[in-house]
Amino acid sequence: MNNVWKKIRDLIYDASDIMELITAVIVLIAILIATISLWGPFTEFLNTRFEHGSFLVFIGYVFNILIGIEFLKLLCHPNANTVLEVLTFLVARHMIIEHTTVFEDFISIVSIAVLFAMKKYLDLPTNEDGNSIFVTNHDWNHLHERHKKKREQIILEKSERLKKQTKSLQTDEEPKS
Repeated sequence: MNNVWKKIRDLIYDASDIMELITAVIVLIAILIATISLWGPFTEFLNTRFEHGSFLVFIGYVFNILIGIEFLKLLCHPNANTVLEVLTFLVARHMIIEHTTVFEDFISIVSIAVLFAMKKYLDLPTNEDGNSIFVTNHDWNHLHERHKKKREQIILEKSERLKKQTKSLQTDEEPKS
């Protein structure tokens, strides 16, 4: 009986993958149409380029397409980096396009700083194929070993550079005969 439930779960999971792929294709078509449609706002911008705010209106269209592209990447390769990239574009769009207060700008800047810090310092584990943000039953010891090896490699590279620099200094200091 458990085997039947497992097959049903696998079938539903595969169906969700297919629906995700269909959604990605639809989003791709929409992005292509939006990119082609960008010609209209561009010509409008050219005609009104000296008016206040005309560039921000045009950039709003561009940001919408960029956010769509990042969302498409998220659908195709869901991982922590693509999620953070989508969020970064969303916050940047809000901060640049919308008329916000100084406090809202400050919150947006802090949000982007937090997103960059997360990208730099947060090493979220992924599964073997790299297509998942969160993984259950992750081998944390393996993650620790990977960080340890990375630190050892960095130390080795730095010591090699230091040896080369020391060697070049020694050859410069040798008396010429």
